[in-house]
Amino acid sequence: MKASMNTLSRLKTCWPLCLAAVAVLLLSGCEALYQSYDFSERMPTGMPVQVAEEEVRVASIPEAADVYLQPYDPEQVPSHDTNPEAYRGKTPLRLTLPPGSYWIELAFDAEVFDLFFDPPYDDVQFEQVGATYEALLFQPLAPGAKRRVLRYYRLDKQAGQGQTLIALFHPRGQSLERVLALYPQSEQFTLASGQLNDLMQQLDVPPEAQERFLFLMRRGGKAFWNKSGDRYRVALEAHQDEIQGQIVVLYTGPPVSNPLLPDGGGF
Repeated sequence: MKASMNTLSRLKTCWPLCLAAVAVLLLSGCEALYQSYDFSERMPTGMPVQVAEEEVRVASIPEAADVYLQPYDPEQVPSHDTNPEAYRGKTPLRLTLPPGSYWIELAFDAEVFDLFFDPPYDDVQFEQVGATYEALLFQPLAPGAKRRVLRYYRLDKQAGQGQTLIALFHPRGQSLERVLALYPQSEQFTLASGQLNDLMQQLDVPPEAQERFLFLMRRGGKAFWNKSGDRYRVALEAHQDEIQGQIVVLYTGPPVSNPLLPDGGGF
């Protein structure tokens, strides 16, 4: 489900009844329950490039991910394609694609994340923030090759509409301050602080985190923040003239004082 933040405000008025229903589920022995809500908010984003109608711009945080393109198959989990024709280059790049569904695979050498994980990188984990699948412990294809980490994103290319995708490799459990090293060194997006801060305030991002969140959004166009041990997560991504986002709320044990939001699917 996608809606504006005005819809979000209206939904907050009914959350006590929803929490009561969640409490019943928890008492009946269900596992942890996640609720997610997708939304969009119109605002100038100052994209680094204009994307033509037939194009998809693929970017990543960090930059220079290897990009592979595969046809989408709903009956099969994607896996690495060794066909040389699947390789399209390094991020950021622009792909000219006909309408249809695709898997976009992004890959890094695991050592790119050596500030967060130790060799042999058995503990590599990232926040989901948009990825459909990932191979966290991808084994080298040849003796002596480096271990790699892969993420897969489903792309539905629309006719007559330029599209963008930002793949964020945010190491799991790391703060906004820690992931700064993964972002571009200069600002890539022109985002008005007033509008974005108003949005973050509606999303319950505290003032002490808003400045850093805005700083990262201007550099990479996408950022992720969570609080209370994964109980509440916020992800925002800049697109042409709008911000798309997702809230994820985790309920374990006693309900927390956040609104229960309807399931919005992946982001």
